Amino acid sequence: ERNDFLISNYPIYPLCRKLNFLPYSSWSNTTDNVGKVTVSTIIDFCSSNGLSKLGLRQSSQHVVIKDCPFCKKPTHGKADNQHKLYIKIGDGVYFCHRCGAKGSWNNFTKQISGDSRDNQRYHDKGNVQFSMTPRYPIPKKGLDHDIANGGSKCLPMPNERLSACYISNLMDGTEEGNDALDYLTNVRGISKQTLRKYGVGRGTYNFPDANNRFVPADCITFPWIVPAAVAIEQEELRGSNLTLPPEQTSVTRRIKARALKNKAWQRLDPPGGGWGLFGYHTIPDDAKEIIVTEGEYDAMAVYEATRKPAVSLPNGCRSLPVEVLPMLERFEKIYLWMDNDSPGQEGAEKFAEKLGIKRCVLVKPSCNPAPKDANEAMVMKLDLNAMLAAAKIKEHEYVVGFSGLRSQVLNEILNPDKYKGVPVTSLPGLTSVVKGFRRGELSLITGPTGCGKTTLLGQMSLDFAEQGINTLWGSFEIKNTRLIHKMMQQFGRKPLSIGNPDSEKVLNELADTFESLPLYFLNFHGGSDIDEVIGAMDYATYVHDVEHIILDNMQFMISRKLSKSSYDKFEMQDIAIEKFREFATKKNVHITLVAHPRKELEGTKLSISSIYGGAKATQEADNIIIIQSDGKRKYLDVKKNRFDGTLGYSPIFFENASGRYHETPLFGTPSNNATHTKAKPLKPVITASSNKIKADNNIDNHWKLILGDTHTDK
Repeated sequence: ERNDFLISNYPIYPLCRKLNFLPYSSWSNTTDNVGKVTVSTIIDFCSSNGLSKLGLRQSSQHVVIKDCPFCKKPTHGKADNQHKLYIKIGDGVYFCHRCGAKGSWNNFTKQISGDSRDNQRYHDKGNVQFSMTPRYPIPKKGLDHDIANGGSKCLPMPNERLSACYISNLMDGTEEGNDALDYLTNVRGISKQTLRKYGVGRGTYNFPDANNRFVPADCITFPWIVPAAVAIEQEELRGSNLTLPPEQTSVTRRIKARALKNKAWQRLDPPGGGWGLFGYHTIPDDAKEIIVTEGEYDAMAVYEATRKPAVSLPNGCRSLPVEVLPMLERFEKIYLWMDNDSPGQEGAEKFAEKLGIKRCVLVKPSCNPAPKDANEAMVMKLDLNAMLAAAKIKEHEYVVGFSGLRSQVLNEILNPDKYKGVPVTSLPGLTSVVKGFRRGELSLITGPTGCGKTTLLGQMSLDFAEQGINTLWGSFEIKNTRLIHKMMQQFGRKPLSIGNPDSEKVLNELADTFESLPLYFLNFHGGSDIDEVIGAMDYATYVHDVEHIILDNMQFMISRKLSKSSYDKFEMQDIAIEKFREFATKKNVHITLVAHPRKELEGTKLSISSIYGGAKATQEADNIIIIQSDGKRKYLDVKKNRFDGTLGYSPIFFENASGRYHETPLFGTPSNNATHTKAKPLKPVITASSNKIKADNNIDNHWKLILGDTHTDK
């Protein structure tokens, strides 16, 4: 009765579902499995810094503060203005649904206490003291990719007539020559009634081809239609005021377009708009359950087969933006039906934690052969209702039976390619050795000073981002502006026109495309506090669903002010490695860490023992990649590969014009009108642990083994 009273008398839009509000005296004091910010930690800090305990609430995922200290507007004691600030138990990430303030626990304690030293006792650091110098400007600026709150301009939305025109293009034209309608009905098996209900349409958008020339493509369009009240509240959280006619009950937040002939061509219209869920407008007002799928075709297939409300995520299994979480708040049960592969199942488990494990169930078809997704299950004429009935809650993190792993184990055996990591598309030879970069792993990259480690990582991060992988950059050695300058040259595949006012339009077009990449940058430089770095990474993982994190480099990151001896320095490095290893595992992200080698004679071949510091870094790493160089020639030397044990070498050649590495040497002098002549591709050298290429005192003989006689002097 008390729970019902609280819910009915205090209407709020929480980040996660309201669950079992308890009296303060009975609140749990335990630590979340994935973090160290407990309920008592939050309460003690708030009470000691002027935030009253009265009115505090606890759900299964959050502690809710009655009056947000970041809100500029007074609450006037109104219930609908209070209990808007949510602090997540475990990692301390906070978000206010009234003013939009958000950030990590480190940022929260600094913003409230006003003294960075005061919050040291609220972190478990063992015996090592870290500097708490503020370097992470949250909540106002956040990551460099964030849009600052407080602006009066609303996010752009498509013209309401545009979606209607697209629907007419698909449904009201003649079926003859209508490839899109034929594909949707005959290949995907979706009826016209369902297509109309979801507002699917047909339009034309331009996409860059292999020569970076924009060409028109016939696209299927998926509108994100949301209730007007939802759009208004989303803008209010940003500090904007969206005014709509009283008779308008819904708005189209954005339109997602997917090319009919090329699945890789996708676009959100307009760029920089808000977030929504495809199919949200089809859900009845009294619905208590909802099915969330990875793709648009899956959502329509579930509705087609079961007549149960279904929506799809805006960006597949890679992302669940915090802006759409309030839209899922009212549902008591959420079915998460992701693709039946490794990324899909990993995303389902991650989103279950984000939405509340107790109300989420995972759909995992167990039939043989198992369908890839819900749409394929419908096409195979399987019983989708039975699959929903068999959905189970996410198992305990540390307890699992074979039944929970059986499907994944068999899939790994039967379809090993599906469980390889994210490839480095521009360096297929490296990918063939390491089998891509997998979530939950830690990779270590080293090489001589000036060999191009940052250049290589910039190229790799662009490869990841171009595949839709949310990537976070932590550049501690060079400033973000300089790093992005280099990456824009790599992204454009040609030199930037520096100091030429006539090139402003071209540069702006390149910047617009670059901005659309899911790239984020940490606001750190030089020696930094490890806990602050971890807090920023935690924030980016939760808010932006980051999957790959690059930290360049470890020696610059670790503050030297606190180390009085080499032993202290090594101990701090080991502690940092341990924290990054734990973060990669618990948050299921891939961390690529750059470490400098010890000082060696120029031209000496590096080994695992060459990495600076203790042995913990090389022990904890899943992959170790060394850039071997004699000053003229380079190759990537994979020294450790925990995934399948494959070791090997992959030659790389630098192209100055694009600032990128290639695995095929380019001969000739580059010019504006001339093209490079490509030599015969060099295959990576795969070595077994018992058949490695041994170090040779004669460095030229060693390079002949790697590159072959014909390329020794290139």
